[in-house]
Amino acid sequence: IVDIQYIPDLQALCIAVSDGTLIQWTVFNNELEEVGCVPSGIKTMCWSPDLELLILATGEEKFILMTREYDPIIESPLQDEQFGEAEFVTVGWGKKETQFHGSAGKQAAQQKQKEITVAVEGDDCKTRISWRGDDGLYFVTSFINKNTGARQLKVWTREGTLHSTSEPVDGLQQPLSWKPSGSLIASAKKSDNKQEIIFFEKNGLRHGEFILPFQNGQIKVKELIWNIDSSILCVWCEDIEHNSYVQLWTVNNYHWYLKQSLMFGDKEQVSAVHWDPEHTYRLHVTTRGGNYHQYTWTWVTNSSSGTSDKDQALVGVIDGKNVLMTPFRKMVVPPPMSAYNLTLPQFVQQVMFCLEDQYSNNIAVLLQDNTVAFYSYHISQGKECTGVNVTAAGGTGFSIKCQLPVFTGIYHIEGLESSQHPLSLYHTIWVKSDILVLITISEDGSCSTLYKTHVNSTNNKLDVKCKTDIENHVYNISKCQASDNLVLQLIDGTLLQYDLESDSILPWVDSNGDEVKFPSPCSTLSVCKLGGQVVVLGLTDRYRFYVNNIEVASNCSSFIVHSEFLLLTTLSHTLRCINLHTQLKDLPSLSDGKEHPFDESIRRVERGSRIVLVVPDDIKLILQMPRGNLEGIYPRALVLSAVRHHLDRFEYKKAYTIMKKHRINMNLLYDHNPTLFLNHITDFIQQIDHVTDLNIIVTGLQEEDVTVTMYTAAYQQTNQKQDKKESESKVDVICDSIRSALNKLDADRFLLSILTTYVRKRKPELEAALELIQQLRENPVKNKTVSAEEALKYLLFLVDVNELYNVALGTYDFDLVLMVAEKSQKDPKEYIPFLNELRRLEDNYRKYSIDKHLRRFNKALQHISHCGPNHFNECLKLIEDQKLYVEGLKCYPISSSEYKNIATNNGNYLLEKNRQDEAGVMFIKAEEWELALEAFITCKNWCQVFCMTALLGYTADREAEIGRKLAVQLKESRQHREAAVIFEQYVKDIEEAIVTLIEGEQWDEALRLMYRYKRQDFVETNLKPALEEKIANELESLENLKSDYIKYKTRLGVVRNTKENERLAVLEGGVGNMGDSDLFSDTSSAAGESVHSKYTYDSSRSTVFSKMTGKSRKRGSVRKWNLKEGSQFEDCALIEALAKIITTVTGFKEDINSLLKILVQYNYDDKASDIQGEYDELLTIIDTSIDEIWSNTGQTTDTVLGPNTTANSIAQAVQSGRQTTGSTDKLVLAVPPQYKKDVRWKLHMVQSSDS
Repeated sequence: IVDIQYIPDLQALCIAVSDGTLIQWTVFNNELEEVGCVPSGIKTMCWSPDLELLILATGEEKFILMTREYDPIIESPLQDEQFGEAEFVTVGWGKKETQFHGSAGKQAAQQKQKEITVAVEGDDCKTRISWRGDDGLYFVTSFINKNTGARQLKVWTREGTLHSTSEPVDGLQQPLSWKPSGSLIASAKKSDNKQEIIFFEKNGLRHGEFILPFQNGQIKVKELIWNIDSSILCVWCEDIEHNSYVQLWTVNNYHWYLKQSLMFGDKEQVSAVHWDPEHTYRLHVTTRGGNYHQYTWTWVTNSSSGTSDKDQALVGVIDGKNVLMTPFRKMVVPPPMSAYNLTLPQFVQQVMFCLEDQYSNNIAVLLQDNTVAFYSYHISQGKECTGVNVTAAGGTGFSIKCQLPVFTGIYHIEGLESSQHPLSLYHTIWVKSDILVLITISEDGSCSTLYKTHVNSTNNKLDVKCKTDIENHVYNISKCQASDNLVLQLIDGTLLQYDLESDSILPWVDSNGDEVKFPSPCSTLSVCKLGGQVVVLGLTDRYRFYVNNIEVASNCSSFIVHSEFLLLTTLSHTLRCINLHTQLKDLPSLSDGKEHPFDESIRRVERGSRIVLVVPDDIKLILQMPRGNLEGIYPRALVLSAVRHHLDRFEYKKAYTIMKKHRINMNLLYDHNPTLFLNHITDFIQQIDHVTDLNIIVTGLQEEDVTVTMYTAAYQQTNQKQDKKESESKVDVICDSIRSALNKLDADRFLLSILTTYVRKRKPELEAALELIQQLRENPVKNKTVSAEEALKYLLFLVDVNELYNVALGTYDFDLVLMVAEKSQKDPKEYIPFLNELRRLEDNYRKYSIDKHLRRFNKALQHISHCGPNHFNECLKLIEDQKLYVEGLKCYPISSSEYKNIATNNGNYLLEKNRQDEAGVMFIKAEEWELALEAFITCKNWCQVFCMTALLGYTADREAEIGRKLAVQLKESRQHREAAVIFEQYVKDIEEAIVTLIEGEQWDEALRLMYRYKRQDFVETNLKPALEEKIANELESLENLKSDYIKYKTRLGVVRNTKENERLAVLEGGVGNMGDSDLFSDTSSAAGESVHSKYTYDSSRSTVFSKMTGKSRKRGSVRKWNLKEGSQFEDCALIEALAKIITTVTGFKEDINSLLKILVQYNYDDKASDIQGEYDELLTIIDTSIDEIWSNTGQTTDTVLGPNTTANSIAQAVQSGRQTTGSTDKLVLAVPPQYKKDVRWKLHMVQSSDS
């Protein structure tokens, strides 16, 4: 048998026999059929990746391309003398001697091409064929060229056309495998002193190689096999002693690493090696001894796991017999380089770090022969570091930049009873400095066995102390952080807990006592405390991330546990930092969307990034890119966490250094805990202890609290701030506190910082800063650290020179003004004449002129008021121009003529502003009684009017004339009671007073005047007619109100039902129209319907909607709904109209009570009963319907439209029944109008007998 191939869809096996017979065996019916025959025999058979084409290499040095139905397509000779369709074209650009030869140098041009020799000894001389695995568009053949006797490669298209021929390579061997991703063709090459794996491109040119770690002539490469994703190349070879080796090679940053090497003895020679077609990292091996081995690998980062800053954050990378070590706390060395290498005598199987925090840097290496090599950092560095080669960390004459481990010996395992097959010891974990736990395959291969071993440093042995059989094969193992217990994961996802003290194994249970089992096995396993519970974290090869048995994410590519965060990278190229205080119930809701615009727990990362490790007790996270290079990043969540911890421990210098390096807002120093910061302000300054750093902090101060704005996500769980006074300025408090502390510590040294605290206040105290500089200028010996010139130069850096010049001018100190002006760009021809002119003025007038120039009008008024009567007109003009009447009155005595003059002008100004009442008072202060009288008459202040007439000494007739005009105005403004008082007391017209009260429905007061002045005749002539008219109007008004109320309420129910039906239609897939439905009609608008009430507002305001004036339209802020049937917000308009009716009806209970009394008094009992009955019925209707109207208005008012609206939010609103409206009057729609229910308005004497 030459080759076999299983065809899944046919459930058949295709078998090629060397005599040329091609057989198909159908498995399900056990039918054997000969489907073809090649007379010259078959040397090789190879099917395409899609199983649509078949290639046969015949004994005549030809290949036959066939369909899956075994119909020949083409037959072509392998020994084709042509190069192929991709043959290179020479364009004659110079000679070879003048071309660039890269690192080989110019001598490469003179080197003669090595002659090609015949195929090396051991070559089976068979033709090899390999398809390009990603698409099957090309295949490559490897054969012995009959002209040279050496092997040669030719690349053919899927149609059988020759594409290219490989360049001549001496020593080329028969192994051949095209990388499934299609980029490279792998083969083997034997040289004089080495055995290489070489690569070709599709065009036949060489493209890299790597050397196998064997001596020359020791081994022979049998096969090369790529796994399905092209990430691992399996090299199967045999040595001269008939031992088989299966090695796994990977590439990163153009360097090939030997990750695993399995050695099978001569009795168990490998007969076949195949990668699993579905599981990426599963390898199948069969041996001549009749054994079948299945190996499943996964990618694991071997790193130290300490929690203190003593841990060096070591990472070990396996590369054959070397372990490449890098301490990431000290340096980030890009692969394939490393800080130093550990060189071992055997191939490395696994790298371990001690999980005991004190010894977390110590290293243990499991070798191919099941021995363990130990390296320690706790031994004196004076001892020679055997097998440690320094690379990127120094050496070769340079100082070494990191601590190196010391080799302590190779330990043999005593008492291990396991299978002797390669990698039977497949899991090791270094729990304590003297305890290792080993997982092996049992002797019969049915399950796993756990061994607890003790490190015996006396005789370099690992003594087995306990052996425990496990019910199934162990898939992964991890250690609990809080204890020495181990978590074992079986191949079916079951989790077990191994107690290191009692050597017992129990099921892993969660906080509720339920057993935990992963839905699928997780290649990465970890244990941490999350949300107050100890949980197991697992990540599958298919990117599903589990916490216990809860799937948290389906796109997680890697994770790691930090002291405060769980860090995840996702396939959407983001890094997520989940706080370990997060409750488990909240985890499934996590996504890549930021809940808050300033959420620092999510950041974008480069495509394909995966976590290597996070440096313990630090903020550095190491990521590896797909091509292999490393990147150290500082996630903002970790940075903020570190800053918070430093601030809690009052380590201000460390916190400031991190904040400055990572550009964290300096306000966090104070906002983190304002009280503690102010209490430790001296410690803060002493730790910073640098003027420049203090200035950076002070200049960056802002009024906002960054813990509730910029960094709110980091402070959501811990933000407990004391309420501060609204008038208190945060910046002012900090500046004053820092300045006070600086003055106590060393005012001279921190002079520039003190100036900064003056400038940065909410209202900069530039005068105080200039005064400080002036003192330094007058006494330069006082401060030897900073001169006055330097201080002024620094101040000008902080403040605009023109502003500082004005402040200096405002001090009235011309020496200070000149000092500032000299440092500015001002022209001396401009400011010197101005200053000279000011010098010549009188002191108060000079200050007035300066203040007016600086537009400090209040100070200017103070100074001009002291300049005497000659400047009063100028003072009065300043008061009028700047409206400083109140301040001006304070500058002069009350009895002075200036005071009265200012008061008179103030009164005239108030009249212009239509404030006649205030103007009248001001005229009184100015003793302008006539002007005050006119002002009070205009504003209808009748009490003050008659006070003024008394002061002016008016006669009774003059007073009566003024009173009659004023009473008429009061009646027009519905102030009947006040008008009646004027008619009675000042006009002496009793009849007009009584008539006015009856018109104003002031029944009791009208009766009082009738009986006082013996005018009961008005009862028949005026009172009763007015009552009868009032009865008719009142009954009509109540009837209209009741009718409107019932109509609006009924319509509201119809509108709500219709909109609910529309919403349900949308949810069921209908189109619907949320706002503009079939409610539209051709009926007339209801927007003009009135809510009649004489008690609340007049007819101009009786409609539900008031008309906007042109002025209000310009404001753009008035919003009213439309009562027109079918309008978009008709329901809102109906609710508002109903609310207004309720307010109207419930507002005149006292008026109804007064009316009922007067009606009963004059024997209108039946009419009173009718009014009381109608009103009581309307109130009952209102009381019983309020709950119905405002029962579900919460949905109506929950608006979702606006600048932040999304399609999802609108869809959710529709599903929940909310209205997608704009801004609404939520108070009217959400809450019914409030009214007093305890007002006693009913009259018992008019109640019906059954009430």
